[in-house]
Amino acid sequence: ASKTDWRVRAISASNLHLRVNHIYVNSDDIKESGYTYIFPKNVLKKFICIADLRTQIAGYLYGVTPPDNPQVKEIRCVVMPPQRGTHQLVVLPEQLPEHEYLKDLEPLGWIHTQPNESPQLSPHDVTRHAKILERHKSWDGEKCIVITCSFTPGSCSLTAYKLTPSGYEWGRTNKDNGNNPHGYLPTHYEKVQMLLSDRFLGFYMVPDVGSWNYNHLGTKHSENMSYGLKLENPKEYYHEVHRPTHFLTFQQAAADMEEGADREDHFA
Repeated sequence: ASKTDWRVRAISASNLHLRVNHIYVNSDDIKESGYTYIFPKNVLKKFICIADLRTQIAGYLYGVTPPDNPQVKEIRCVVMPPQRGTHQLVVLPEQLPEHEYLKDLEPLGWIHTQPNESPQLSPHDVTRHAKILERHKSWDGEKCIVITCSFTPGSCSLTAYKLTPSGYEWGRTNKDNGNNPHGYLPTHYEKVQMLLSDRFLGFYMVPDVGSWNYNHLGTKHSENMSYGLKLENPKEYYHEVHRPTHFLTFQQAAADMEEGADREDHFA
């Protein structure tokens, strides 16, 4: 990215809060059977406000099943792991979140932003979801979903998906990272029911050291890295804590200007 590109994108991202009053949940072609997921509005609005319009960001979902309604899953927590991304995918550490605050919650999948709305769950998402399910037995394929948060003009559009058995089998064996890999089919996923609520509040957890956003520190991020967690709201995508190199550059530029000012002016 050029030096000016991130500045333009940072200004655009500062207007994301205007979209939180225009959130649409895609409810077309949803099967009546299966779980219904309730997403607290306070957490969703924060997720939108800390995002970037181009680079995807992601968080893991944790929640509870109300004792009087076993077909409902209430999302209570979003964990922002250390991450970097592109406009097509997010790279997350292989380690799943661990913390005592999550012990009484069940893993319910993950959510990510995307710069454009798509009529389908991308092959990248099918593959990542299947590989997490295969690697981590704490994730149940019937309960764990993928929520896409697409930036549509002046608004956000949410769609929730779960993998079908054929999608799981295809995704866990897929090694093609292209946009149209062999064998990918629309039957690999199903849309699931999701509702937004302000009846209860959710909370965030972020890495206890450093930042959740490694997009400005790419070389320091690794899929093998380990991380702890703390209870805290995540800082927005372009917050200064995520990009110390930019501020070192500003400092150097300021120092160069000061040096120039000390020269004698023979024309004064």
